[in-house]
Amino acid sequence: MTQSKPIKVLNVLLVFSMVWMGVGSFIPSVSAETNPPTVQENQPGNTLSKLELEGIELDQKFATDLYDYSATVGNDVETINLLVESTITDSIITINGQAVISGAKGTYSLQTGENKFIISIDDGSGSVNTYTLTISREKNANNLLQNIELSKGKLSPQFSYAVSDYSVEVPNQVPVITIKPVAVQTTSTIKVNNILVNKDGVDVPLPVGRTNILITVTAENGELKTYTIHVTRVKVVDVKGTTPNQSNKPGATTQPSSKPTNRVNSGQPTSQIPSAVSTEKVSKALLSSLSVSEGTWDSTFSSDEFTYHVKVSSNVDEITLKPIATYSSSEILIEGSTSKTIKLENDKKTIISIVVTNDNNDRKTYVLVFDRKS
Repeated sequence: MTQSKPIKVLNVLLVFSMVWMGVGSFIPSVSAETNPPTVQENQPGNTLSKLELEGIELDQKFATDLYDYSATVGNDVETINLLVESTITDSIITINGQAVISGAKGTYSLQTGENKFIISIDDGSGSVNTYTLTISREKNANNLLQNIELSKGKLSPQFSYAVSDYSVEVPNQVPVITIKPVAVQTTSTIKVNNILVNKDGVDVPLPVGRTNILITVTAENGELKTYTIHVTRVKVVDVKGTTPNQSNKPGATTQPSSKPTNRVNSGQPTSQIPSAVSTEKVSKALLSSLSVSEGTWDSTFSSDEFTYHVKVSSNVDEITLKPIATYSSSEILIEGSTSKTIKLENDKKTIISIVVTNDNNDRKTYVLVFDRKS
């Protein structure tokens, strides 16, 4: 019995050693399994990986976590090519509510001013990200005419967009002339004597003598250009086949012509034969005076002068006119109204028409052009 104790102790030591060795050999294998291969970090599925404008630079370099971008283009740029791409292929992308294909280029029209493109990305998780792209297209600066059409008469010199001053002469039988200017750019606004031009043009009454007609062209960006037409309506009309020089001399008599006459009813009494010269009827549709509450005139008012320029200070916003008719039976309208107070446009010419009517066929138009000093 005394010899069995050492054997038991040895057995215990052997078991302990085997357990310890087993544990020791197990540790390296556990360490190897807890060190797996590297995995890439997942990107959000509702973001963009690319946003590009063909040939146009954004205000800042694109980054997935930057959501607002802008760019400015000239007026000549009418469309843009835009490409967007999501970080996850299966994400749904819409631009202004319309679905687009990730990575495919799309063409979009531009209006003048601001154009906003709202880009939304939905990865199906219920979370949607939105990017905003703002493209500013500059307004058109063209304020030129490509032509001026007249119902009567001919421009002198021949029309050119670079020439802004013209003369026209019409016969006495022409009481009204129609002006139809055509702009180079359809975005421009045209007025004739402050009346907006439509497709039929603008009718301008012509008193005998000289009438100045102002054509103002305003570009889309507000730039203004003025063309002026000086129309002269002659005072008398020579009747064909007569000699005005003889009829104008005091006491002169008309000698019969030795040549056959083509005049119808040539045998009628002399008192019924038309005069060789038709004299213009004296108009009663005139102003005896015209004054304004503010401003400096370019010339002294005269009843038979119909166009004036008046300079006013920049702080003057409205003007009160005081027209007085030569005949009390005349009717006076200022810009088609009986109101005598008018508003002046900012930093622009303001053209005011004063129409005097005595009867249906007797009418005269005075034009005041107000220039506000800058």
